[in-house]
This record gives sequence, structure tokens and C-alpha cells, in this order.
Amino acid sequence: MRLFNFKTALLLLPGLITGCGEAIVAPDIFLLPVTYKVGKKPSAVIAHDMNKDGYDDLLVANSGDDTLNYLEGQGNGMFDNAQTLNTGREPMAMTVADYNGDGSPDIALCNYGDGDISIILGQKDGLFKLKTHVKVGRLPISVTSGDFNNDEIVDLAVTLRFHKLVILLGVGDGTFKLAEAYKASGTPANLVAGDYNNDKNLDIAVAFNAVKVNFIRLYQGNGDGTFQSPVRIPGGHQSSFIINHDMNLDGNLDLISSSTMTDSLTLYLGDGKGSFKAGEDFAGEKGPEHIFPGEFIGDKSPDLVVCNRRDGSVSILEGKGDGTFVFPHFNYPVGRNPRALTGADFNQDGLTDLAVLLYDAQLVEVILRKIPALQPTTS
Repeated sequence: MRLFNFKTALLLLPGLITGCGEAIVAPDIFLLPVTYKVGKKPSAVIAHDMNKDGYDDLLVANSGDDTLNYLEGQGNGMFDNAQTLNTGREPMAMTVADYNGDGSPDIALCNYGDGDISIILGQKDGLFKLKTHVKVGRLPISVTSGDFNNDEIVDLAVTLRFHKLVILLGVGDGTFKLAEAYKASGTPANLVAGDYNNDKNLDIAVAFNAVKVNFIRLYQGNGDGTFQSPVRIPGGHQSSFIINHDMNLDGNLDLISSSTMTDSLTLYLGDGKGSFKAGEDFAGEKGPEHIFPGEFIGDKSPDLVVCNRRDGSVSILEGKGDGTFVFPHFNYPVGRNPRALTGADFNQDGLTDLAVLLYDAQLVEVILRKIPALQPTTS
């Protein structure tokens, strides 16, 4: 069901937004939100063109009723009502890539309750077919794709909730073989792959959210599917989510983590040689978790959009292009308990739009951008 969320629409009107406790005039950059019904306890959302029609679609994993929703994008900012696929128990995270080399995107889905990964193959007609379940161990919490052994076949990396990073090497037909498992003490949470030392081999950065943890770890890839002993990177505290993006425009990937429990974010600037330096933690709203990088201000500098679980909002942090941000940031209420978000150009106007999961309401909320974008802040 497709609905206009008029309650949220009122909150998105200019002049009703606060940032860091200060009353400020909201930049009027969003249209009225539209919501779509999804399953129980939606936990993850991905925007990707699944049927290869040139328009981004939405995938939503629902941990409460063991389902995956597929919402086909129409290219005008609207989506068809969700199709539903059954999954394993408690799907918590997913990633998309072509696992069998047929040119169609496929899905790898973490089933937290079953201790496995579901591989769901995409078809040319936009439909999906379950290929296999791959056992990985107890409580898989996050998954990412990448070619870790440079054989031009996509592999997977999975974090297990309490102690491990597991590598699955792709065979090329949509199946995987269990490869190395690496110790990852400190309660691993989210992970992200990227080439952080510019050696043409993919590396993996992992966020940890045990209570006393104040670091992330970097696993440098050898290019053959194995990884070196992890390097501990100080910074952050009890991190829940991590992404990579070049925030200071120096051509090197940086890392950004969020801490849901301490209401903060941390930027780790990369030097392109595998080393990172964390800046001071900067303030988020209540319960920041999922982060999406994009250009929202109109100055060609990368910004961050953050999903705030405990105060029902998303925040836009305006980047200056040097690894610092303009404060106060802009805080937009979106509905109770937003659990995750993603961004893409859903209506083909050249601007990045948002899709936000509302956990309690069982909705995905699509918020389109307005034209023109906000003029850059001069401070």
C-alpha cells in the first residue's frame, strides 16, 4: 500500500527543524514523503536496479516475519507495492552483486537465527530464485560483497556477532565455499570492504560495539582470499555501523563509524597506505546508526545522512570537503524508530533521494529531493 505520510510531511516543513538544540530555519530540500507497507521489524534496506530497467528498486529485509520485500521502482519516484519472498530466520543484513555471472544482480542475505546466508538469484524477468543456504556459524550480523581473491568472481565477508569474520569464496555459479575465519573479538557489528592501501586488493574494516571498545579493525587483503592479522585503529566508542567514502577529496577512502549508544560519529581519515587517523567524535542526535554518504547541499562536497533510531529523525551533516563538517547539522523528523536508510536517484532528476525504514510502523518511507538544492553554507 502506498500512502502519503502527512504527519511526517508537517514535520518536514521549513522552519520546524532543530539542530544540536538550536532553533534554525530548515533548508527546504524535501518533497512530501510517501510510505509503503513492508514486513515486521524491517532491519535492512538496499536501493539497486534489480530488473535492469534503468530504475532503482528497493529491497527490505524483515527480521520479524522472515521475509524479503521487493519494491519495483517506476523511475518517477514511485514504487509498486511490495512483493514478498520467504527467507531464513531473522534476516538482519544483505548485500547485492552478480554471484553467478549471468549479468543479473543477486542477493546475499544474513539469517541471524539460522546461522547461514541465503543466496537468492535474480532472473532476467525481475523475479528471484533461492539458490542455496551457506552455513557460516552462530549469529551472522552483517555481510558485504567483493572479489577478495582477484579471480573476477564475487566473494562474501560475514561478521558473526561475538567473535569472527568469515570469508566465503565464490565459485561462480551462485554457490560459495567456506574459506578462512578470522578472530574478531569485541562484538563485531557492521563491516565494509574497500582498497585502503591502494594495492589493488580489497581490504575489510569492521566496527565493534562491545561496551568498552573504542576502536575499529582493518583486515588488509593479500589478494588471494586471505587477510593479514588485523590492525587496530583507535577511535570511536561502541560503534554500530561503518561506511567508507572519500570525505576530504584527496583520492583516498576514509572511514566513518556511528555509535548508537553514545550518540556520536567518528571520521577516520585514510592516507592511502592503509593507515587511518581518527578525529574527535562529533555529535549526532539520539541513537545514530546507519549512515549514507552523498551530495545534498549543492557545493560538490560530500555530506552524510544519518538515521537516528531513538529520536525518529535523519540528520544531514554538511561536509566542507576537507573532512570537517558545518554545525549545527540539520535534523529532520521522519517517524518513530527509523531503523535503516539508503539513498538513490529514484525519480531520475539528478538528485539523491532517501528511503528510510520505520521499524515499529512496518513502513519504508521514500522522501524525494526538491530542485534546486540548498545553497552552500558560507561558514
